[in-house]
Amino acid sequence: MTERRKGRGRGPHPLPLFLSLASRKLGDDPERLKAVLDGLNRYQSAPPTAPMPPMAELARRGGVRLLEAGGPVDGPLLVVIPSLINAPAVLDLAPGRSLVRHLAAEGHHVLLLDWGPMGRSERRLGMAGLVSARLMPLLRQLPGQVSLLGYCMGGTLAVAAAQLLGARLNRLALIAAPWHFDGFPAEARRAALETWTTIRPLGAGLGAVPVTLLNPLFWSLDEDAVLAKFEALSRRPADDPHVGWFAAVEDWANSGAPLPLPAARDMFLKAFGADRIGRGLWRVGGQAIDPGAITAPILDFGATKDRIVPPAARLRRAGIDRRDVNSGHVGMVVGSGAAETLWVPLSNWLHGR
Repeated sequence: MTERRKGRGRGPHPLPLFLSLASRKLGDDPERLKAVLDGLNRYQSAPPTAPMPPMAELARRGGVRLLEAGGPVDGPLLVVIPSLINAPAVLDLAPGRSLVRHLAAEGHHVLLLDWGPMGRSERRLGMAGLVSARLMPLLRQLPGQVSLLGYCMGGTLAVAAAQLLGARLNRLALIAAPWHFDGFPAEARRAALETWTTIRPLGAGLGAVPVTLLNPLFWSLDEDAVLAKFEALSRRPADDPHVGWFAAVEDWANSGAPLPLPAARDMFLKAFGADRIGRGLWRVGGQAIDPGAITAPILDFGATKDRIVPPAARLRRAGIDRRDVNSGHVGMVVGSGAAETLWVPLSNWLHGR
């Protein structure tokens, strides 16, 4: 599922902005700047990541698909909802690094949502419309009780879908999912609004916002960490398998279908700007979305080192099972310790153990 576009080299994209960031932060430290550039070269020179076996398409609504990730067809049904912003490949990254295939092997009947590439019909849908007009029709085709698992912004949308499912919801699990956007640092919220002002004209012309225009916003949340990971990569042995994992994650981070302009507007203005989601003012399918209205069990996993979704931005509702992983936003899902700290306890909780 890893995506590489023809005619475009490896990222990080936009590459000129990354190089400008490195020069601005490390221009007075030539040794560290050289290490970052050496790490960048190691990433860009790494062999392409082998794709995971394809998943069969179970159902489609417009450009949005439900894919069969595996597991017994009579097992408990679990729909995994990835972020809107990047491709779902991080949840099925590589052999031994696939959350969805682990859950399938543990007896869950796992379906993976793929948001894109979205077609013309999705280009007019905001975040609420993507739930009510795309996700919910797919969920309503499924039989019996359904559990939902949402990652990052996919978790935000999963909360709305969980409420709309009502009595058909079995369990709701969230991984690094933002809900209270007033929990982001003030400078991050300002940066989001500034980013929207910058990218809106181009997005309006395209009808969507490419992932490459969103990356600088995520970099701004922790610029030092963005550079440090390439610096650390430069010091790895030539035959270190970590280089391949690094390349797979970076390829994913630079992949993904363009985000529909109304959904991008909602994310920047209604979420980061006004926190309408966290304040209970977000309406989906005619309902004001209130996590307190969900009666099924809820599990909320977060990462203590997460700079993308800080702990204060997570769901604050009382009565949920809230757990922390000593990792970062992506590492908690695909890192070397992910199976022990996230995959196994998540599977056990979904089974009711």
